[in-house]
Formats: sequence, C-alpha cells, structure tokens
Amino acid sequence: MPKLQGIAAVAALVMGFSGVAGAIDSRGAVRAANISAEAQAGDDIQFDYAARHVQIADFDRNGVDEVVYLQTATCLGANFDCENDIIVMTPMRKDDSFWRPSSLDNDYMADLKRRGRQSGYAWNASLHVPGEVRALAIVGDRIHVTFDVLRDSPICKRSIERAASNPCPEPGRYRWTLSWHPGQVSKTSEAVIGRDAKATTASTR
Repeated sequence: MPKLQGIAAVAALVMGFSGVAGAIDSRGAVRAANISAEAQAGDDIQFDYAARHVQIADFDRNGVDEVVYLQTATCLGANFDCENDIIVMTPMRKDDSFWRPSSLDNDYMADLKRRGRQSGYAWNASLHVPGEVRALAIVGDRIHVTFDVLRDSPICKRSIERAASNPCPEPGRYRWTLSWHPGQVSKTSEAVIGRDAKATTASTR
C-alpha cells in the first residue's frame, strides 16, 4: 500500500474506533458510500446497487460529519418498490458491530468488511424516494431532494391496495425537504414544482 494511502487508512480507523469527532473529505465519503452499496445482497430480481449524489453534512453541528447519498438498484419483475433511498451514514464507534467480522465470512465478505471498517462509516438511517432523483443538496441541517414521479415506475408500484393506504404521488416534479436525527430520516416538507401529465413510463431501474 502506498504511504499516503496507508496514512489515510490509519486515520479512518482512528476516527471510526476511537469515537473521536472528525471530518471526512469527498473522496472518503464516496468510498464509504460505494462500500455500503456494495454490501447489499442482490438477487435476480433486485441487483446492481449503486451510490449516487454523495454529499457531506454536519447536521447537528457537533464537528462530526455525516455522509449522505442516494442508493439505487436495478429491478426486473419486482412486485415491490425498487431501491431508491436517501441514506445517512455516521462514523463508527468503538463498539459498533456493523462491519464486525464473522468466522462464517468468505474471502470476499471478509475483505468487504475490512474496507468498511477502514472507511470509518456505517449505515444509520434511510428514507425511500418515490421518483427519479434529479438533485440532492445539503442546505444547513436539511437535505433537499428533487425528483420526478412517473406514472409507471418500478420505484413506486401503483396498485388499488396501495392507493388506499400509501399512494404514489401524481406524475410531476417534486422537492422534498428531509431532516436527520440519529436512526431516522424524516420528510419535513414537500413542494410540487410541476405536474407532467405526459410522464407515463419509466425505464427499467
């Protein structure tokens, strides 16, 4: 391992396991998000998980950065909403079990967990977004996400049963404002930017 990479890895480990407040740069944030997405167990229906729109925030202004990103997947023939979640990752603590190795791990999983521990970050909370995300931004202590809802989309499956309980939004462009507290991402407000009656079909995710 090159010297600078070795120093970065050690710094990440120190931050992750000591519980000491710290910051993360954009490269480290992207690395942590990619490892988290890679850890998702795909199958023949939902697979190819990816981290997009990676951001860095300090929501509670305590000097400890959170990592925020959109996690997507490709779905084929799913009868559930395809992965399209805003995820918040937080620094690992000394007793954090998220990336803890197991005697049952194969070589790939052992290496993945090692890289996860080196990143210093682990999943904390998430919220599903029912449309194609166009923009994600951190504004103060809030997450702003702009997305397009389409009529027939694997991201938000429409059905008679769902319409009665948790309906998908009407087609159009929306902006949600989200807040994060440890263990929870919540929607605090919603703005309809524009309706699009012609938006009827989404591509396979």
